[in-house]
Parts: sequence; C-alpha cells; structure tokens
Amino acid sequence: MTLATIYTARLLYPGDAPPVEGGALLDLDGRITALGSLAELKKAYPTTKIVDFGEALMVPLLVNSHTHLELSDYRQWAEKAGESAVPDDFVDWILQLIRVKKTLHKNQYTHSLANGISQSVAAGTGAVGDIISQYPSRKAYQGSPLSGTLFLESLGQDPTVVCQRMNELNMLLTDTHTGPLQLGLSPHAPYSISAAYMTDIYQKCKKEDLRCMTHIAESPAEVEFIEASRGPLADKLYPKVGWEYLLPAASGCNPAGYLQGNGGLFSGHILVHGVQLTIPEIELIAANDCSLVLCPRSNERLQVGKAPVSELLKHGVKLAIGTDSLASNDSLSIWDEIAFAHHWFDGQLDAPTLFRMATLGGAEILGLQQQLGSLAVGKLSSFQVLRPDMPVTVAAINEYLIAPGRTAEIDQVYMQGRALLSGVH
Repeated sequence: MTLATIYTARLLYPGDAPPVEGGALLDLDGRITALGSLAELKKAYPTTKIVDFGEALMVPLLVNSHTHLELSDYRQWAEKAGESAVPDDFVDWILQLIRVKKTLHKNQYTHSLANGISQSVAAGTGAVGDIISQYPSRKAYQGSPLSGTLFLESLGQDPTVVCQRMNELNMLLTDTHTGPLQLGLSPHAPYSISAAYMTDIYQKCKKEDLRCMTHIAESPAEVEFIEASRGPLADKLYPKVGWEYLLPAASGCNPAGYLQGNGGLFSGHILVHGVQLTIPEIELIAANDCSLVLCPRSNERLQVGKAPVSELLKHGVKLAIGTDSLASNDSLSIWDEIAFAHHWFDGQLDAPTLFRMATLGGAEILGLQQQLGSLAVGKLSSFQVLRPDMPVTVAAINEYLIAPGRTAEIDQVYMQGRALLSGVH
C-alpha cells in the first residue's frame, strides 16, 4: 500500500539549499518525492494527509562520523570500578580505560551499545561511523534505525595474536552488513598495531573496497612514539599490556608519513582527530584524497591539542565531525559538538561549514550522500523537528544551528517517514 504524507513547518532548511518559509516535503513510502512550499504541495497533492509542525523547524538528521557507542555506559563502569578521577594525560586515560574494561562482562557492551544507539537517535543523529572492539555486541544494531558504517577495530603487536585476529576479521566480513550498517575495518592507531598487521588491513580494504577508519596524530605522545619509539606510550602503555619486548624501531616519520609508508593513505580512507598534523602532513592527506573527522570535545577533555582547521580547509581536506565516545565526552549529540567546535576553533569554522560537516560532509565520507545529509527529492524522508522558544528567521538560521541548546529543542526525529520519539506526532 502506498502511503503519502506532507510534512510542513514554519521553516524548512534542506541543508544544501536556502531555507523555505512555510516549507514542506512530500513523503512517499519513506522517500522525499517533492519539496517546496506548503501551498505548492497542497495544490499538487490536494488529497494528501498533512502533518503541520507549526512554528517548528525541519532540518536534516545529523551524522556522527566517529564514535564508539559500545562505551556509552563508560561513566557508570568507571564509577563502579573506582576510576572516577579524571586522568592527568592521554596515556593515563588509555590506562584507565584498560583498567575499567577489565572489570566488564562481554554482555555489558551489548547493553551499552544499545544505550548509545538510543541516545544518538534522541539527539537527532541518523547515521554513524561507529568503531566496535567487542564484535558480539554488534547484535545491538539489529533493527536499529541508524545507518552508516560499523568499523571492526583491531590492534596488536604479537605476530601470533595478529594472525588469529586477521582470521577472525575474515570470518566476520563474510557478512557485509550488521543490521542497516555496512561493515568496515579500523586498525586502531599507529602506536597500537604492528606495521605488518596495519599494512595487511589496508591492503584488504583496498582490494575488497571496504571502508577504513584510523585514529591518527591524536596526541604529542603518539608523534613522539612513531618518530622515536620513546615517550609515555613506550614507558607506560607498552609495559602495562605486555608489549615491552615488541617495541618497534624508531621510524623517523611523522604519523601521516608513517601511514603512507604502510599503504595507509588512499582515497576514501577516513582519518580521525589529526590534532598534531603538520602542514606537510596535511598536504599529503589532501593529495591522497583522505578525509578527516574532528572530535574537538574529546581533544579538549584529553588535553591533546587543537586540530589545525585553517590549514585543513586551505588544502581542501574533506572534513566531518564526531563525538568520539562517552569515555572522553559528555554527550553523543552532534548538536553539542558543533556548538563547542564553533567556540573552540575561534570561528575558524563558520556556521555553514560546521553544519555541512555535521550533515552532508559526514554522509559523503560514509557513502550515504544519496540517502542522507540534506533534504532533497529522492533522498530518504529522514529529518528532525526543532521547536525553539523564539521564532528563528531565515537570516538567523546559520547562527541558530551552531549555537548551544539545540539538543534540548528536538521535538521529533523521523527516519524514512517514521516518527521515532515516543509520545509526539
């Protein structure tokens, strides 16, 4: 049975086109089949049901391009483990994370992931680039409304262990999807995975056209470790996890150069953080058509520095934005992330750029631009309804979208024409 509904509000913002006062879209079986003013759509489809949100705004769903939803219960875990204190630095944070995870039962990750999915939807997110280390917990995505890519994370230095993990990944990837999410791979970071294993994963991604995501240049400790095989990662992390005898030789390379030497700079590769990138590294990333996801709240929390956004923009690096996990952030809301980013980067990222990073930019790097990222004919009828206290004018739309407080104004979330938040419309 074909179902058609016209959705309208005082202001409809497609994201990649000017706002429409009294704007409306026609949903037909979960797809947008017409877009314009309510008057235009009523004239063209006179008998169609109308859902009018009144003084609200209709805007695209957001894309959380980098997160770890399996860690959404981290604060409760840390408190129960007696690990509530904020670590002094990045490496101490990693060590705390390891200690907390050792107290958990594997079933807790599934529950945590399910909580992360619910929190994401409630925050107006429609798609994720989610990294998972506990593979069985991926079952939480069965029936999930979120789309995107689920990156199977792997790390390790011991050749025997690495061989076992590669075999496990090969077996898991016989399925190309988990629920609505496509499967991809994530070699965690240059300091946590052997060069040989990293190279094998990159070769597999290129050969089988798998999406790939790697943390890179996240901290000064990482830069020092990659270049000289020394510093707090070598002194504290490696002994703690029993890798002291597997300490790699100094590479003499910066993080991007190290990835290039191991086959890790290729078109479509999604890099994350990039806080410590130099201009030559940015040029290298841009030349190889890699994208970069910024996670400013996590970077600020872990005191690792601030990404060089002006240079990234200047060199044309494709940018998106993510929350990282609740182990280093206060919420899974991309609305909160872009509001913080505007302040954190001192206006270097203007409102249109930030909103694009949070919508179409994220959709593009995850291969979802034909479905999500903007409201356009042919795309999914997936949008959110914001109900601000005061009317928002067309002239003020950009600044409104990046100001604090948007998460609390979410009235309803629609995915493929279906309302997801209970008790509303």
